[in-house]
Amino acid sequence: MRTRRRVFGAVAAFLAALVLFTVLTPYPASYLTRLLFMNSPATAPPGYHLMHQTVMSRLDITYPSASGDNTADIYTPALESGPWPTVLWVHGGAYVGGDKSDLRMYATALASRGYAVVAMNYRRAPEARYPGPLLQIGEALRWMADEADTYGMDMNQLILAGDSAGAHMVAQIVTMETSADYAAALGLEPVTAPGSIKAVLLFCGPYDVGQVAEIDHPLLRFFMGRAAWAYFGSKNWAEAYTDEATVPHHVTADFPPAFISDGNTGSFEPQARALAAALEAKGVTVETHFIPLSAGMAGHEYQFVLDDPLAQEAFEKTVAFLEATLQTSN
Repeated sequence: MRTRRRVFGAVAAFLAALVLFTVLTPYPASYLTRLLFMNSPATAPPGYHLMHQTVMSRLDITYPSASGDNTADIYTPALESGPWPTVLWVHGGAYVGGDKSDLRMYATALASRGYAVVAMNYRRAPEARYPGPLLQIGEALRWMADEADTYGMDMNQLILAGDSAGAHMVAQIVTMETSADYAAALGLEPVTAPGSIKAVLLFCGPYDVGQVAEIDHPLLRFFMGRAAWAYFGSKNWAEAYTDEATVPHHVTADFPPAFISDGNTGSFEPQARALAAALEAKGVTVETHFIPLSAGMAGHEYQFVLDDPLAQEAFEKTVAFLEATLQTSN
């Protein structure tokens, strides 16, 4: 009996400590969220085995960074010579998870259409805190400029892209690169040549940080709130960072043409629409792609499920947008 009581007491004490630790810090919820993002929803498009043969993949290249997790994959057309218009893609994962490998099939498909695609990793929260990942994106861009000739990248035809949390980061970076006031507010220096960012691709991003604290679903609000706490490094992140990190508050007329899309279920479509409206109000060229429920369910990160007709349609619209935008800018 005593042994049972001791075991029960030990288990109860452990659970109480775990609950207390979860309440007082963002770490347990952040690491659990990271585990959940280890299973990517990405699937291959039809004909991928043939598509893959037309693309050269260089994986796990280290780029210079003061932070860790500083590797990138580069995908380029194998049957043509560069330089090619170049996409830097920042992966999602609620700021605490995700990996560049989640982009492998999508990046291969995009490279097969005549683009150099750089999928970068970055130090995630809670090991890294805001604005650390933004600084790391800048480090990757500087490295790409230095190595442009090596990999056939045309850094004068630069496209910045991101999904989920990565879309939010990219939207911030592009706003910083095109607004001296916003760069000063963030305390960061622009790293790209003026006018070199020709287009922006944004999928399923949370662009209004304050709305995370207002999510209706209590469990999702808890985990997203803990991820934001880990990323911003403050339990009072909503009060401290909402205005600074809410992109529609800071965009200018110099923001490049943007393709903005989101799923219709369990994602951030209202925030995507609000960002598109803010950009259009500044006179920025915006193409949106939103999917009515009557067409079928498209969840968060739907664009990577490339064996689904909804994702295939979005991919073709993305490529058409890039082709038209680059042709207009030349």
